[in-house]
Amino acid sequence: MSERQGASRRRRAGEAAKVKARVNVKAKREYPEGWPGSVDVLILTAKYGDGHLSAAKAIQAAVNRLVPDATVELLDYYGFVNPRLDRAIRWSYLMSVRNAPWAYRWFYQSTQHIDPNSSTQSMLNRIGLREFYRAMGPNPPRIIISTYPTAAGVVATLKERRLLDVENFVVMTDYAVHSQWLHRGVDRYFVGAEDMRVSMASRGFDPERIDVSGIPVDPRFREPRSDRARQLAALGLADQPTVLYMGGSYLAMTQFREVLGSLAELPGPVNLVVVGGRAASRTEEARRFAAQSPHPAVALGYVTNVPDLMSAADVLVTKAGGLTTTEALCRGLPMVVYRQIPGQEDSNAAFLARHGAAVVTRTPAQLVEALSHLLANPAERERRAAAAASLGLPDGASRVAERVRDVLERRRVHAGA
Repeated sequence: MSERQGASRRRRAGEAAKVKARVNVKAKREYPEGWPGSVDVLILTAKYGDGHLSAAKAIQAAVNRLVPDATVELLDYYGFVNPRLDRAIRWSYLMSVRNAPWAYRWFYQSTQHIDPNSSTQSMLNRIGLREFYRAMGPNPPRIIISTYPTAAGVVATLKERRLLDVENFVVMTDYAVHSQWLHRGVDRYFVGAEDMRVSMASRGFDPERIDVSGIPVDPRFREPRSDRARQLAALGLADQPTVLYMGGSYLAMTQFREVLGSLAELPGPVNLVVVGGRAASRTEEARRFAAQSPHPAVALGYVTNVPDLMSAADVLVTKAGGLTTTEALCRGLPMVVYRQIPGQEDSNAAFLARHGAAVVTRTPAQLVEALSHLLANPAERERRAAAAASLGLPDGASRVAERVRDVLERRRVHAGA
């Protein structure tokens, strides 16, 4: 062992002793407010965007179906350990991606390849650690699944310090391999594509502990694509080429209008379906656009029937979020990426383009050109649709649930031995 490694190990041992000294878990008699209590499986997530939480909910539903006698709960990690910090991060994230995307890109890229033993990574892995450890008390879950990188780092740190004896699963919710996700105290990773498994193996992670499961999505994406004409009729639209636009809620209003203007420039015949999402201002703007659109157009707010909307569409315009792109892949829906959030969505866009499932555009003129070409060339659409379908793995949540079942069965056998 080198002197540096020895010093690092002594530092970690000292930190573990401090945590134990400050947290008397045996004295705990009641769980703190917001903690789900004694459970078999705890899923840690975050509410920054929809991807982390949606993956967590899909996993919870899959485990409940496969292991009905197991108790499974979700926990918003930052919202629990530090609500004030959680609110600050949410506001900062939204403001940066809308108004200063260069700042978020700088942070993402500057931390993409940091040393796992660096002081920066150690600091990130300690955010909320004491509060989280104290809350568990004497009965920690048997399995912890993280769909958010900070939570994954905290659990891995507790395992490395031998403060926590749980099975630690990490579900990565983008097609990017970033250092914030990578920790030695993880028992099994679940990733969206073989590219990621290869990349992680090149960084020293055991490929046998990495499942190419697909990013977990709603179980309805496992069902066959529903009848396109019927879905269009339900929207009040004729059976003709259809463009679906999703992901605009994170854009500044000027950029959102920019996309709508580009859609209006498309040659007909074409249907337009615009989803404004949770942002009421985007939905109202979409409705004003639909009322004046030169093409048949439908404006929607927050929706729960994404599988049906994607079945009705021929092309998706999106910003390359991990959840939406995975849903499109599972539906075999070709994409045109526009205004992706810098950082992980840059990597998502590059992944989709590399495999032929998407065209990446950066200007309104490029957006119009790419959409016009796909709408005018059915053979090109079919080729890209096949490429998307080849990447689609709709069983991601079930794959995680199967591993959960295996661990719980193994632990029960050991407990009874």
